[in-house]
Amino acid sequence: MKKSIRFTAAFFCVMLSLLCFIQPVEALEAPEVEGVRAAILYNVENEKIIYALNENETVYPASSVKLMTAVVAYRALKDRLGETVTVTKEMLKGVTGYRIGLAEGEETTVESLFYAMLLRGSNDSANVLAHLASGSTAAFLEEMNRYAKELGMENTLYLNTGGLHEEQMVTTVSDTLKIALEFAKEEKLLEMSSVTKYIFPATNLAKQFTLYNRNYLVSRFQETKYYYEYAKGMNYGSTEESGSTCTSVASNGGLTYVCVVIGGEEDVATNTDFALRTASDLLRYGIEGFGYADVIDTEKPVCEMPVTLSANVDHVMLYPGRGLSVYLPSDVDVATDITVSRRLSFDSLAAPVTKGTVVGYLNVYYGDAQIGSVELITGDDVERNGFLYTLEVIKEYSRSRFFRATAISAVVLTVLYVFVSAAVRRRQARRSRRYRF
Repeated sequence: MKKSIRFTAAFFCVMLSLLCFIQPVEALEAPEVEGVRAAILYNVENEKIIYALNENETVYPASSVKLMTAVVAYRALKDRLGETVTVTKEMLKGVTGYRIGLAEGEETTVESLFYAMLLRGSNDSANVLAHLASGSTAAFLEEMNRYAKELGMENTLYLNTGGLHEEQMVTTVSDTLKIALEFAKEEKLLEMSSVTKYIFPATNLAKQFTLYNRNYLVSRFQETKYYYEYAKGMNYGSTEESGSTCTSVASNGGLTYVCVVIGGEEDVATNTDFALRTASDLLRYGIEGFGYADVIDTEKPVCEMPVTLSANVDHVMLYPGRGLSVYLPSDVDVATDITVSRRLSFDSLAAPVTKGTVVGYLNVYYGDAQIGSVELITGDDVERNGFLYTLEVIKEYSRSRFFRATAISAVVLTVLYVFVSAAVRRRQARRSRRYRF
C-alpha cells in the first residue's frame, strides 16, 4: 500500500513540474504599426515596455511638449485653479500656432487655461500658465528642462511651452514616456484631459464658447474610428515638421498602459491619422493581449519528502506555500511555455513535523527567464514515536566522539586491568612458592 502511495505521489511530482494548472487564453497578435516615426507602449503595474518602435530615436516633440508644461504648471498652481487671473502683454509675447485668442487685459481662471491647453492645444494658454507658475517664459523653460533631467530624459530639450517647431527642440518616445507617467499620476490633469468638451466661461472681453477635445481616443465629436472605451486623457497635436503626436493611457482589469506615438503621417485619401490609429491599436493590444495567469495551485501536491521517527507515515507531501499569478501575454500556453523546478533544502525530515514548515522553493520560468518563486511547505503534521526516538538517540549517541572516546578508554582500562591483575597474581604465586620451601 505504501509503495502504491509513493508511486502516485511521484507521478504527481513529475506532472506538476511540467504543468501549471491552467488553460491558455486566446492570443491577440501585435498590431502592424505603420506611418509613424516612433512609438512605445508601457505597462505601469509591471514596469514593462510591451512594444517599442525607434524608442530612442530623436524626434521633434510637437504637442507632447504640453505634457511637461502641464505637469510643471499644475504642481505650481494646483491650489489656485479657481483663481481669476489677468492676461498681460508679456504673457502673449511671441505666441504663434493654435490659440484660443486670449487678449491683453482679459480675465479668466487658471482652470480654464488648463482645459484650453489640454483639450485644444492652446499655445497662448500654455504661455500664460508658464508666466503664472514661474514669472516668465524663460524661467519656466529652465524649470521644464531641469525636471526633464531629473526624470532621466537625457535626449530631450525644451525651447518653448507649446511644441511649436524649433530645430534644436527634440525628444524621444522613451523620454516622453517618463513625463507621460508623471502626468498620469496627477488625477486632476488626467480628468481634465479626458472630457469630451469644456465650456470656456465668458470673460470680461469675450463670450463663452465650447472647447472640444481633439484627442479622438477619448472623444467622438468629429471622428469615431479611433475611440477606445478604456482610454483616458493626455493629449494630441501636430506640426508640419513633426507630424502628429498622440499620448494616452488606458486601464482595465487592474492593468494600466501608457502609449506615446510621435511622427504620425496623415493619409488624406482615407482620412487616416496614423498617430491616432497607432495609439488606439497599441492600447487595445495591451489591454486585450496581456493579463495575469494563475500558474501555481496551492491545492495540488508537488512531491513528497521522506520522514523518519514516525510509526504512522514514512513521508509527507509538499505543497506550494502560496499561489502565484504572473503577468503574461495572452497567447502563452502555460502547459508548454511555462516550466517549474523545485529546490529542496533537506533530503528528509525527522518527526515531529509541523504543517506549513518551509522545506524548499518552487521556481517558475517563462522561457529562460525566472518569473516567480514560491516556498514549498509540508502539507501535514507528523507526530514523533517515542520508542523510535529513543532508539535514534541511542544510535546517535553511539556515533558521537564522546561515546567513542569513552568506549576506547573503557577498553584500554579493561586491558590494563587484565594485565595488571595477571601480573599481581603471578607475583603472589611466586611469593607463595618461596615461603613453602
